[in-house]
Amino acid sequence: MQFQHYENISTVDRCMASFLAAFSVFMISYSATRVYLNYSSQVDAQVESNVLPHAASLWSDLGNN
Repeated sequence: MQFQHYENISTVDRCMASFLAAFSVFMISYSATRVYLNYSSQVDAQVESNVLPHAASLWSDLGNN
């Protein structure tokens, strides 16, 4: 059984391997960032929906008419 040595790998193969590795890292980090941002926006929306306005703010629209 023969193994390919590092010297036998062509430049094109090295470039393709580097590109695929960089692209994989980019896609994983992009996906993780999107999931994190989506999760944090849902948590913020839930917190804001539980906040009750001050009683004075309920009457604020009456003076604008």
